[in-house]
Amino acid sequence: MAIQIRGARIEDYHDLCTIYSELDELHRQEHTELFVKPNTIGRSRNYIEGLINDASKALFVAEYESKVIGLAECYIIESPDFPILKKRKWVQLDSIAVKRGFRNLGVGDLLLKEVTNWSNINGIKRVELKVYTFNKDAVEFYSNKGFIDINKTMYIDL
Repeated sequence: MAIQIRGARIEDYHDLCTIYSELDELHRQEHTELFVKPNTIGRSRNYIEGLINDASKALFVAEYESKVIGLAECYIIESPDFPILKKRKWVQLDSIAVKRGFRNLGVGDLLLKEVTNWSNINGIKRVELKVYTFNKDAVEFYSNKGFIDINKTMYIDL
């Protein structure tokens, strides 16, 4: 299976929206108190263009037989000016998502490798992410790649 990883193009918009919709559905099913079904599919065209055109952001796609089957979205963050925080930059990995039917074939590995390459090119030596604990597959994927817990978000409904 010859999978190519490349930067997203606006021509990928509809394929990207399909993948985002699958990801959104997963989150919506698990956290109905947080997520709603949007009126449109995926993401806005302006949002995608912003990821493509901003040098501090990246949107990568995995392509198989000229079809987009996965994506990785990330961006550079700089620590705020606060006395106890060390000045630093890191890459925030917002999403890796692979289309149904193409999971567990190494697509996520290739996308993560591209994110780490982009981080290195930008002189950044740390990638951070947030993952919902219900998403056991994602937690296991990232743990197996060497990611470790740094904090935990908790809540109580009143």
